[in-house]
Amino acid sequence: MTVRVQVSCLAMKDNQIAMIQKLNPAYKTYQKFIPPGGHVEFGERLEEACAREVAEETGLLVSELELKGVVTFLRADYHSVCFFFLAHRVEGVLESCEPEKQSSHWVDLAGIGRNEKVPGYHRDFLKVMLEEGSYLNGQVEWDAVDDRVAWSIVRPGQPLVPRA
Repeated sequence: MTVRVQVSCLAMKDNQIAMIQKLNPAYKTYQKFIPPGGHVEFGERLEEACAREVAEETGLLVSELELKGVVTFLRADYHSVCFFFLAHRVEGVLESCEPEKQSSHWVDLAGIGRNEKVPGYHRDFLKVMLEEGSYLNGQVEWDAVDDRVAWSIVRPGQPLVPRA
């Protein structure tokens, strides 16, 4: 198994954040709102991948990207490291550029912590990066037996607990 490198973008306008909703039931995030993003191509800089993925999925043009955190996603058949960027400049009109894969939405930031369409781990991660203004170091893991999801956030000065 190889480790994949991903990017996700926090693109905001008018107290809303751009999110995509996956339409394929095979995805762990099926019908949920998640930040746009995707895999980094060979030889591509993280910032380039972030801007490309956002444009491909939402039609938005993002720039002035700031690295806000990193999350490791793990399951029995998948290991990915995702770099989260905050776009300080967001231009264009939000559209669903890949309607066979996902739809694009503006989601109100007020109340996002209670929005059940946003996975719990993303709600927690957004709180760290946007509300607390802290750098995120997180992990999401799906249980191989019953597909339950668990996540953690490592705080500065907090000891890293080794996995069993």
